[in-house]
Amino acid sequence: MKSLLPVCFLAAAAFAAEAPLDHARYAAALKEFRAQDGRSLATLRATGKSPEERRAAIDDVRERLVDEPAGPLTKEVATLLAQASPADARLLLAALAEAKAAGATTAVAALASQAGSPVRVDAALALAEIGGAQAVPVLAGLAKDEAIAEEVVNALAKVSGPGVTEAFNAGIRDAKAELPGRFALIKAAVTRNNRAVAAALCVAILEEPMRMESQKALLKLASPADLPALRQAEQAVANAATKAALGRLIAKLEKPEGK
Repeated sequence: MKSLLPVCFLAAAAFAAEAPLDHARYAAALKEFRAQDGRSLATLRATGKSPEERRAAIDDVRERLVDEPAGPLTKEVATLLAQASPADARLLLAALAEAKAAGATTAVAALASQAGSPVRVDAALALAEIGGAQAVPVLAGLAKDEAIAEEVVNALAKVSGPGVTEAFNAGIRDAKAELPGRFALIKAAVTRNNRAVAAALCVAILEEPMRMESQKALLKLASPADLPALRQAEQAVANAATKAALGRLIAKLEKPEGK
């Protein structure tokens, strides 16, 4: 898989996987849901509803979430995720992601962390789209699953919001964290050209398992502002090849611009 699929594509894929709907019945149900606040949630909680009713209920929820992403509906939809069918859960996750409903972060993160969940990747994508610092360690933790490791890197590269850079730095520095997650953070930082992690890389490079990934990233991300940290790393690192690489990088960054 090249990357995590865009939210709209996920929704379209879920639609296509089901039997065709009776459009007139769907349109009538959606009209009723739009006129009666709360009825769509009751429909999604109930059993025995037709596919048209359930689809209309989800679309009504999506529209309401986009209008009021910080409203109480976000928490109610987040609660529904655990009991929804995989098809419904995918569409609800796409709706939360489209609305960037930060109030659902905890529930979406829990779903993304469930190894056996059929919507685990969908939840990871939604978490990345919703954004915020809380998404960073959760996504990094998924990188140990090789089947979705590349998707995790792509998702991490999309995360934005307050505290995200700090979360990247903390994860890269955390010597107790699992290596796949730290590697994913470094690769995502390179993808997003996040130069603010260079100081953290100068710390991580002193750990032998982190040395090569940190070295490769520093060659792309380090700037003259990082020279003090780079000099410290050069003095402290034990590997001769890395010491030499850092020396060359320092010399390059010390040159006046344009020379």
